[in-house]
Amino acid sequence: MPHISPRLHTALRNAVAARFGQPLLYPSHCDALEAELQKAGGTGTRRLSPSTLRRFFGLVDKEGGYHLHTLDTLARYAGHSNFADFGRAVSSLAESEPTTAGALTDIPELLAMERLSCPERLLLGNFLGRVSRPSEPRGTASPLALRLAAHPAGQVFFVESFVDLAHLNGAYGEVLREYLKHKLTAEAKLFGYSTLFLGEFLAEDEAAWRARLPVLLALPVPAEVHAFPRGRRAFAELVAAWHDAPQQPLPPATLARLRREAAAAPPSLAPAPALPAFYNHFPAGYHFFVAEALFLTEQFGPLLEWLEFTQLQFPELATLEQNVYNELLRAFRAVAELRTGHARSGNMGMHLLFQLESHSWLLDYYQVHIWLVELHLADKTDITEIARLQNKVLEFSALHRMPFFNRVAQQIAAGS
Repeated sequence: MPHISPRLHTALRNAVAARFGQPLLYPSHCDALEAELQKAGGTGTRRLSPSTLRRFFGLVDKEGGYHLHTLDTLARYAGHSNFADFGRAVSSLAESEPTTAGALTDIPELLAMERLSCPERLLLGNFLGRVSRPSEPRGTASPLALRLAAHPAGQVFFVESFVDLAHLNGAYGEVLREYLKHKLTAEAKLFGYSTLFLGEFLAEDEAAWRARLPVLLALPVPAEVHAFPRGRRAFAELVAAWHDAPQQPLPPATLARLRREAAAAPPSLAPAPALPAFYNHFPAGYHFFVAEALFLTEQFGPLLEWLEFTQLQFPELATLEQNVYNELLRAFRAVAELRTGHARSGNMGMHLLFQLESHSWLLDYYQVHIWLVELHLADKTDITEIARLQNKVLEFSALHRMPFFNRVAQQIAAGS
């Protein structure tokens, strides 16, 4: 069994504790961590016993080293591919820290280091996002997350990239409000206000989203503004119009204008193969949010036309795999084809979505979209399966304070 240095041992203990949400000081903490490791994706199939965890965290005496499986499992839980990768990350940070009196010791400052490339900063921001998430959706924002929201590099590589929509009506909403106090650009306001609108709309807080909507729609949109916040604003306009006239089709003039805006929006970057699908890295960012709004408001004819328009503008999406946004567009298309009588035989568009472990924080939110897709595609005579999916959506909606999703699920089941 490999022996690890006290420095690496302490670093891994701290990284796991940060992800867990508190120091592991008691045997009951190890019991809870063992259960969480069993649920966490990507940590392997072999379990770690609570007694192993108690030894690792110093709650009982231990001589000798640890099995590599133990170290790999804990490193993966902390956000790394394995223990060797974790060790390299720790060594890299240690080597990059100056040894002068002005030594770099503040985590937000690490994101601003010029010697880190953009992908490295994104990965570090992703790691910081994962370890600073609250352990449950109603938890408050951590001091680290709020500090990152006030720091220029933290704003770009954490707030704007690790968009934690599952905690939007909790900790991430706090982070966005702190971010908006410190970053005053037109793009930041468009991004922040449109994302807060989403949380308020999903919470069915009509007074809040109605007050925010005119402010959001009045914001200037310079030509260089990123496609994602532009698309999120289009989402807000569409769902608000649907809310006011749910039985009426969207005006053709509105859809024509959105097509023109989509064509004018700068294309987003596709993620490099080694990077997760960060919030702002997907070629058809504007198009995705319009499609999401049409899917959630059950406007399937316009949705199918929009997806065909998207495919024409971005033919590369046909070969882009293992990307959350693209897989969802495929799932939306399967539903739109079914509901408009254009369903094709064979694969219904679910593809590899459930295997995208690197996108876990996005899937926390978009998982509910997949349950809604499955409700549409379910065998209408399978009452047990429909009830299971409805219960999943109800549980998510209550836990994340997003009752709008439950309303959509009820409408799907009622119309089946």
